[in-house]
Amino acid sequence: MGTCEKNRILRCALLALALGVAGCGVKREVKVDVPSRVLDARDATLDELVAIVNRYGEVADLKSSGMKATLTSGKWESGRQEEYRSAPGYILLKRPAALHVVMQSPVIYKTAIFEAVSSGDGFSAWLRSNNKVYTGRNSARELYADDLPNGIPLRPAHLYEAILPAGIDLGDPELRVSCEESADKTAKYYILSVYKTDAPPVIRTSRRIWIERSQLVIDRIQSFDGRGRLVGEAAYSGMAPVAGVALPAKIALARPEDGYALELDFTPGGWTVDSGLGEDSFALPPREGAETVELKERN
Repeated sequence: MGTCEKNRILRCALLALALGVAGCGVKREVKVDVPSRVLDARDATLDELVAIVNRYGEVADLKSSGMKATLTSGKWESGRQEEYRSAPGYILLKRPAALHVVMQSPVIYKTAIFEAVSSGDGFSAWLRSNNKVYTGRNSARELYADDLPNGIPLRPAHLYEAILPAGIDLGDPELRVSCEESADKTAKYYILSVYKTDAPPVIRTSRRIWIERSQLVIDRIQSFDGRGRLVGEAAYSGMAPVAGVALPAKIALARPEDGYALELDFTPGGWTVDSGLGEDSFALPPREGAETVELKERN
C-alpha cells in the first residue's frame, strides 16, 4: 500500500471518529418558514386542470379599463436593450381572435400615441409620431418597412394569446397531454405539457402551462416552436376571479426569438367580462392625413 493510499485511509478514519464522537456538533435544527402557497397546495385531476385552461375559451369578450405597459426591445444576448417609458392605455378582446389596444401619452392626458387592431392573421397599427398606419400579418417571422429597417417585433396576436390562452382539446388526435408536479421555494405547481404529434415516434412540445396549486390558477405559459425553441413565456401575478374566470393584475410577456419583452400592469378592478362588445369596437378609427404602409416580410 502506497503512502497516498495510507494517508487517504487515515483521513477517512479521523473523519468518521470525529462524526461519531461529536455528532451533536455537526447538525442543528433550523426553523423553516413555509409559504402559505406551499402549505395550501390543493390536488386536482388532469380533467380538472384542463377545465381551468378551457374556461378562458368560454369568454366571449373582455376589456380592461386601464393598464400600464412597459416595453423592452432587443435580444438580451446582443448585450444591448432599449427600455421605453411606461405608458397608460386600455385593451379590448373578442372571440375568436379580435383585439384592440390603445397606448396613450404618459405626459398628455388621454392622448393616443399608438393604436392597433387585430383580427385573425391580419393587423393594423397606427403611430402618432409619423401618422402612419402599418398593416401586416401576425404569423410573419419578421416584418419591416423602409422607415423601420430594424423591423417591428411586436404582434397584437401575442397579447391576445397571453390574455386569453388557447384551450386544450383532449379529443384532438394530433395532441398529447401530460401532467407532472413541480415546486420551488414559493409555491407548488402542476405542469400541463401539450405536444403535437409528428412522424412516429416523434412528438413536439407545443406549450407548458404551469398551474399554481393553492389557488389552482395559471401561473405561467411557455410556448415552443417546431424546433423546440422557447418563443414565448407569459408569467401571471395577482390572479383574481372575475365572472368565474381568473384574470391577472400583471402579465410579464417575454418573446426571446422576437427580441422584446412587455410588462402589462392592469388597473385593479378594471376587468369586465362578456359586456357584449360589437364589431365596431375593433375597427381602427381613421386619422386625417394618415399614410398606410404595408409591412414587408423578411425571409
